Amino acid sequence: MKCLVTGAKGFIGAHLVRHLLDAGHEVRAVDSLESAGSIAQARLENVRIERSVVDPSIWQPVCRDVEVVFHLAGRVHRGDNSSPSARSAYFRDNLEMTRALAEAALKEGVRRLVFASTATVYGTASVAGEAFREDTPVAPYPGDVYAQSKRAAEEFLLSGSTALETVVVRLPLVYGVGVKANMAMLVRLVQSGLPLPLAGIDNRRSFINIPNCVDFFLTTACHSGASGRILLASDREDVATPDLIRAIARGSGKSARLFSVPVGLLKMGCSLFGSRLERLTCNFQIDPAASCTLLDWSPKVSFTEGIAQMCAGQGEA
Repeated sequence: MKCLVTGAKGFIGAHLVRHLLDAGHEVRAVDSLESAGSIAQARLENVRIERSVVDPSIWQPVCRDVEVVFHLAGRVHRGDNSSPSARSAYFRDNLEMTRALAEAALKEGVRRLVFASTATVYGTASVAGEAFREDTPVAPYPGDVYAQSKRAAEEFLLSGSTALETVVVRLPLVYGVGVKANMAMLVRLVQSGLPLPLAGIDNRRSFINIPNCVDFFLTTACHSGASGRILLASDREDVATPDLIRAIARGSGKSARLFSVPVGLLKMGCSLFGSRLERLTCNFQIDPAASCTLLDWSPKVSFTEGIAQMCAGQGEA
């Protein structure tokens, strides 16, 4: 199978390219500037195009002779995304670029487009004991412009505006070797040995490690029942924040230094330090049971194994 991976230089994209090549597929990687190391170069083609391309004619030669497109490229969370110019940039990169790519893929006879979306289209937190499912209504106004722009791209792909087979995969936080942003910051905090006031948190959050994530993507590309679906994926082992910290400490050969503070103080901290701390304290659960049953898929790497792999390889990425 010949595959196109957009965003191939990113965290998920780089792992997906390796996974596809290891499975024997041919890969055209967009935005990948690094060599594939020991991977067979004959099956890897690197393509460089400008960022934020919304012209289908530019995407057409990129899609030529491709059977499946994995669309991972887009604008991810950044600092300030509240201004009109930031909103415009998010919708350009996450909606308009998706629209252009889908149009080009259809013209070039691509069979299927797998779109990487986010579970935050449901909102920023779930009710305790009530996980989000594939058919859970999305939030009328998802928490930030990133989620809003991803939801708009989902709606386009699933609206019937294109005859292209499409699959939408809504992901929770993805972790693993080379992870950046909030998870990388938490790993550094735990490894620093600083005491963390999070022992009293009793929440549950869903995650997916990168080996499970890329395996799920490949499964969605090959399964006949996935077309036209919204699918969820996770490790299926929801954990509390203190247990996440303990797992990171074990994987790093460190001691977890946790202590409790009153809930009121933690809430005050959330208001002072923003969403990063809030995400450590609230619930965010997804239930991918229906997707797993449909695809006959189950996670191959446990949460504990995934955390250990991440901690062991973080310095190598």
